[in-house]
Amino acid sequence: MVLWCCILLYGLPAQPHGESLMGMFARYLKYSRQTIVRAKHEADRFGSPEIDPEHILLALLNDPVWTSRTMQGISEKEIVMTIEAHIPWGERSPLPHDLELSKTAREALVLAEGEADKLGHRDIRNEHILLGLLESGNSFAAKLLAKEGVSAGHLRSQIEASSS
Repeated sequence: MVLWCCILLYGLPAQPHGESLMGMFARYLKYSRQTIVRAKHEADRFGSPEIDPEHILLALLNDPVWTSRTMQGISEKEIVMTIEAHIPWGERSPLPHDLELSKTAREALVLAEGEADKLGHRDIRNEHILLGLLESGNSFAAKLLAKEGVSAGHLRSQIEASSS
């Protein structure tokens, strides 16, 4: 776990050809990588065998500054309680370990990268991660966000306005 978290937070030195060993997280800003690390901690808290979109959403909602800017008018507490009631609780591992991203979580993060590209952003921020979760559509997190009134179109407009 420590190695995985350190790689996400601090990265690894570039290879001779300038390629990073961080793979899909190379474009993530530090706080966005921290979100993924927090998602791993959320998955650990539930005793989950992998990181799901719901863990990523819980990690995003863990940042009060970000949520106050991005989730205006949405009850974060209600979302958290709904997710906590939905996710099955497993047995927590007492030993350090890594967790893989679930297929749906990986798809959401790939969509987040695509959203950053569409908006002309080189770096991937938490807003892009939320867009990826919304656009994935088939996860409980995406359905819950839609039910709570979080719209990809509105979020894109917010991101474009804050970028100008």
